[in-house]
Amino acid sequence: MNILVYGAGAMGLYFSARLAQAGHSVVLKARASTQDTKLHLFKAGRTETISGVSVVSEADPQDVDVVLIATKAWQVEDALLDLQGKINKGTPLVTLQNGIEAPEVARRIFPASPVIATTCVVIVKRTAPLTVELIGGEATLSAGLVDEIGADTGIAERVVDAINASPVTATLALDVQRALWKKIALIASYGGVGAVSGAPVGVTRAHPETRSMVRDGIVEVASVARACGVTFTSEDVEEVFSVYANVFDPLTTSSMQRDLASGLPSELADQNGAIVARAAQVGVATPTHSFILRSQLAREREARLDS
Repeated sequence: MNILVYGAGAMGLYFSARLAQAGHSVVLKARASTQDTKLHLFKAGRTETISGVSVVSEADPQDVDVVLIATKAWQVEDALLDLQGKINKGTPLVTLQNGIEAPEVARRIFPASPVIATTCVVIVKRTAPLTVELIGGEATLSAGLVDEIGADTGIAERVVDAINASPVTATLALDVQRALWKKIALIASYGGVGAVSGAPVGVTRAHPETRSMVRDGIVEVASVARACGVTFTSEDVEEVFSVYANVFDPLTTSSMQRDLASGLPSELADQNGAIVARAAQVGVATPTHSFILRSQLAREREARLDS
């Protein structure tokens, strides 16, 4: 496949490296172009060097099979607007962001393109312009068409197959909206409580007060999802909570939590903010997420003033 990866942060570098290793032709849209075609992926004490990725500062018109949007959630709209007129009409778009809004933005800006939404679990850190560190296991990804706009309804399966040729494990989501809402229920709840408390998962789940806040947050998201017409069962609530309570490493923190703690712009508005906004539209109370949002807005605003 000919793949354009838009965004050279940690996610963009990671997917560019792994997809290039799998034999795909990869163009990486970064802030600055470079003659260096080597990416460096640090994992478990050793560095892998991956050649052949074209790093460009401008997404020039080109015939690509698929575009992976690998920016932060709040940068998705600007990225897609930048791509207008630069990719063929109907080019499939893959959103890699946390949250529920990136696929909707893609659909609005590219109404004729198939939009493939994903939920992705991986911890990666950009340590230099072309270097990324993988912390823990390889990414696992679930992907599905948001709708059947565009004639090529089999594109999601082919994208999954292309990703599976790399070390990333990809599956086809039968109900991608359900998957997106379950993911945001998890990350916005444990990450939001972590941001408020300043503690990792091992600490927040060890104390009944913060543990119950995370559960309350998940239940609130389930209620909002159902009011929006998305399937989110009581079994889903238990499954999501179990990941937090039983699966996560005790030192786990969310990217939003880490960004807020570091004084960096975060996905607060795209996670807790999006939940609160959708809840207001459908008349569902979300006291936990409203508290998280209000308590972190000052830090978020100050970070954006400084950025």
